[in-house]
Amino acid sequence: MPIKPNVRTGAIDWTGENPGMLLKTDPDGDWSVLMLYFRVVWSPVGPGNILLLYENPAKAAGMPDCCNVIMADNEALRDYIKEGFIEKLGTFGGAPAYAAASQLTIDKVVSAGDPCGDFYSETVTGGGLEVKLVWQELGKPTALELPPELTGTGDRIMYSLLVDSKSAYVEVNGRRLAGKPVSRQQAGLPLSTAFLYYSETWIFPE
Repeated sequence: MPIKPNVRTGAIDWTGENPGMLLKTDPDGDWSVLMLYFRVVWSPVGPGNILLLYENPAKAAGMPDCCNVIMADNEALRDYIKEGFIEKLGTFGGAPAYAAASQLTIDKVVSAGDPCGDFYSETVTGGGLEVKLVWQELGKPTALELPPELTGTGDRIMYSLLVDSKSAYVEVNGRRLAGKPVSRQQAGLPLSTAFLYYSETWIFPE
């Protein structure tokens, strides 16, 4: 019997990379820092980079009061990801910082380190900010295929390569933001709230 390929025919939402961090100063307290970075290689509105960073997720304020920002080098992609993705993630879209965050332009992104090793970083520059994102104590890669009910949006399928990170931090213009990753469970796996997601593809089921 010939082998048939498994071709997904649902609409592609976007594909690329989506590393992030959710940090706390107290493991039993609220989030002190929330961050998602998107390097999108394909979407209906083109490719681009987006950084969502809340220095104070509970505060409805942006720059210069605090570094609650949404940075992008493709405004159409920024709006597409905000409306169709971030607003479906309660932790990020429901935070007081979301509506108040300053919207800035990304001028440059520089990657460093090796996700196959023990250190990786992205440095995002623009709007007078240099934001350095650092992941350390990296784990072995895990391939994931998550149905809609196990994803943050609840309405699409996700394929991804996950690299867990036990130690991570954010620096803004050389100032380290407060907080550390904490433990979490995803897809039955014991993980951290700091992570590198590669080859991440979101597909709407038919």
